[in-house]
This record gives sequence, structure tokens and C-alpha cells, in this order.
Amino acid sequence: MRRRAPVVLAICLVLGTTAPHAAAQLTTSGSALVVVIPGEKRFHQPGCPLVRKAGSKVQAMKQGEAERRGLASHDCSDPGVAQRDAAAAANASTVYVQAQDKQYHQSGCKRLKTGATAITVEKAAQDHWPCPACKPPIRQRAK
Repeated sequence: MRRRAPVVLAICLVLGTTAPHAAAQLTTSGSALVVVIPGEKRFHQPGCPLVRKAGSKVQAMKQGEAERRGLASHDCSDPGVAQRDAAAAANASTVYVQAQDKQYHQSGCKRLKTGATAITVEKAAQDHWPCPACKPPIRQRAK
């Protein structure tokens, strides 16, 4: 049974689940379980997108062992987070709308008249089109 535990744990790590006895090992840094993709000089956290892409061609080991082998830690943050943050920032940008105009504009647009109302891109894009003259930011959809 002792030999099967690493194999079962490796399968659980690839599938994104953890075995009950492995959960305790994931909490401390030296004994935390990490995943190594053969041929790489880095180790990964079990939920890393690169581990998911590698499939069953991975090896699970303790972080201390990976460091002794000279492997560096990979920044296993979710790449979708940066895209979602960028989309949220773009949607929060200020643009201007005016009465009787179905377009939204940037602040320096030649078509913008006095009395324009400032709103976010998110709200402007619901009822208006971006101005072709000033090319304001368009609404980004978070994936």
C-alpha cells in the first residue's frame, strides 16, 4: 500500500484533486508536494495550467527534493487572471456620451460637444457605438 500512495497521488494531482492524506503535505513549504514536468528546469503547483497540459507525463515530489535537484519554482498563477484584470480596467475607463448621439467618445474628440456626460465604457457600450474619429476603448468581455 505504501508504494501505491505516490502513484495515486500523482494521478490525483494531474486530475486536480488531492488524496485525503496528501492535503496535509501541501501546507508546509519543504514537504509540500509539487509537480515536475520531465525535461523542464522548473517545478509547478498541482493546479498549474502547464501541469494540466502535460497530462500524465508528470512526476510528483516534495518541494525540498525538487529544490535539491536544482529546479526553480514556476510562477503558477492563472494566466486568465491578468486578462480578466485588463478587461476590467478597460471597461472602467471614462468615455463621454451626448444627447441625440449613438456614439461614445474620448475626452479630446473633435465630435464631442459641451455638455457631454462622463460614463464608463461598460455602460456606454450597452447603448452606444465607439466613435470612428477618436477610436475610444471598446468593451472587453472577461473570459
